[in-house]
Parts: sequence; C-alpha cells; structure tokens
Amino acid sequence: MIAAAPWLVLSLAVLALAAYGPGYLLVFCALGLAGAWWQFHASGLLASRDSVVRLRVSGGRLQAELADGRCFEATAATESRLFSGLALLKLRLHTTKLRPPLVVLVSLAGPSRGNVDADAFRRLRVWLRLAPARAVPDAPAPNRRA
Repeated sequence: MIAAAPWLVLSLAVLALAAYGPGYLLVFCALGLAGAWWQFHASGLLASRDSVVRLRVSGGRLQAELADGRCFEATAATESRLFSGLALLKLRLHTTKLRPPLVVLVSLAGPSRGNVDADAFRRLRVWLRLAPARAVPDAPAPNRRA
C-alpha cells in the first residue's frame, strides 16, 4: 500500500480539483487510480515477473532475485530512502535493462512485524549506508580538479 501512496495522493488532488473545476479532470483521477493499482500489483503483491522477491549481500555485492528466479547484481539508486523501520529502494540491475518496481521493506516492532526480519533489515541498512565505493562496480569516480 505504501508503494501506491503517491498515486493515491495524486488521484485525491485531481478529484479535489475536479470538484471545483472542469469535469474532464476526472479522467486524470482514473489514470491516477490505474497507476496506484499497477504499483500495488507490481510492488505490493510481488505479482510482476520483474518484482524483486529477495535481496542478498554476497561477497560485498548486493544481489536481487526476481520473481521469475533470475538473479542480478544490483545497486541502490540515489533516489532510495532509508529510515529506521522503512526502506524504499529503487534498484539498478547490472547486465540488464530491466527496471524493477520500487522495493519497499518494512520492519516494525509489535504485533505487525512488517515484511522483513528485523536483524536482516538492520544489517542491510548498515551495509547500504557503509558499503565501500568499490562494492559498486558502475560507480563513477569522484570529480577531482587538478
């Protein structure tokens, strides 16, 4: 549901505008709801064959396993966000042009534990924040002026 939230907010904003403006804006509300459904289907239900179902750190490299069983080396894009109980990861897969949907990892205390083990989530967050630049093979060299 978290992955579909931006689409739902967009749909509500367009709906509010349509209430005071021209009715044809409802078409954009329908497009926003369709986007929310697609994002929920792809990221929330992991129903897409390109959905990331498992992340692993092996040999100092991040690997993503897709729903259809393929594995790719991956890096987290700069658009990714890490919080104490939430990670929103936009992954770049190496050796392929696939663009997987947003990966949402939730680790909560209490009866609703989220979708990932708390210790594994903590280790992944630390690795993502502290991974050396050499662990990212396609990382550009820092700009240096002579």
